[in-house]
Amino acid sequence: MASITFRNVVKQYEGAPSATVKGIDLHIKDKEFVVLVGPSGCGKSTSLRMIAGLEDITSGEILIGDTVVNHLPPKDRDIAMVFQNYALYPHMNVRENMSFGLQLRHFPQAEIDKRVNEAATILGLDTFLDRLPKQLSGGQRQRVALGRAIVREPKVFLMDEPLSNLDAKLRVQMRAEIKKLHQRLQTTFVYVTHDQVEAMTMADRIVLLHNGIIQQYDEPGVIYARPANTFVATFVGSPPMNLLKVTRSGKGLDLAPAGGGQAHAWEVALDKLFTDLPADNSLILGIRPEHILVNQPAGGIPSLSLPCRVDLIEPMGAETYLYLTGLGHTINARVDPTVKVEVGQECTAHIPLSRFHLFDEKTTVRVARQDDR
Repeated sequence: MASITFRNVVKQYEGAPSATVKGIDLHIKDKEFVVLVGPSGCGKSTSLRMIAGLEDITSGEILIGDTVVNHLPPKDRDIAMVFQNYALYPHMNVRENMSFGLQLRHFPQAEIDKRVNEAATILGLDTFLDRLPKQLSGGQRQRVALGRAIVREPKVFLMDEPLSNLDAKLRVQMRAEIKKLHQRLQTTFVYVTHDQVEAMTMADRIVLLHNGIIQQYDEPGVIYARPANTFVATFVGSPPMNLLKVTRSGKGLDLAPAGGGQAHAWEVALDKLFTDLPADNSLILGIRPEHILVNQPAGGIPSLSLPCRVDLIEPMGAETYLYLTGLGHTINARVDPTVKVEVGQECTAHIPLSRFHLFDEKTTVRVARQDDR
């Protein structure tokens, strides 16, 4: 078994004002592909390095399978790690780079050759085994780094932002190859990135970290559809979710203009849409850009309407981003290119009742909807 378990794990650097990792509890299942994602300084790389044994744990326990590995050296943890820097030996060819770790462990030469050839076939490096790293492209070097990990046949693969040095097109290609590699090897993968697109496209489950605390741990679709709080809501998704401060009223919701003045009232039966609404009337309304309908009748779908002005248009080919201003609030909409508007034009943004979220303004926690599944 190659499951990984964190039990109230804390990492505090000497002299630091607060812990980098603050009491993480986490269970990664055997053969699962889990991505640790979050902004810089959130503790994701530190958590990965603690699994690898490259960082000491201040308190708590980390288990690989049923074994507590707090004090095990990295070589005894049966893990392989791929770094952001490929760390290839420049004077060794691809075959020698991939086999070097096995030679240090005194594997028989026949076994080394077998594993290197199998890994090279998986990664499409068959014809590059005699080349030096300087004769390879960035993507090929990354494959060699992956191959060096594969030949180890470890219980766990750890990857620390392995694609960040590649250009955008190659990143897309390599993330697909890494996902296929996981499906083929059927081994536990733990992957660190700051890129939420990588996390959404690659992970079986995502650990979203902020300030050393897990904000949400779930499948990508669940995190996108039901974000735990406003941080998750705005971190996942591009453009990010729109957030508007609103006040609960007797008839529904009031949106105050950004510069002051009479509130815009929406009549809506919140009790029929949401469960356990907070006692405090201060809320945050969240709506993803792709769920906003601009200058389109809602087609019989109940919605909230807001008069807006078009400030900026960004054609993206398959879709168009609109930057709107409504009552002084900036709102992003992602619409079909068939929606024709011009900069400066007045329009109406429709927010379907089935699509918007509410968050408690004090705690930032999402209010559950009646239709959550």
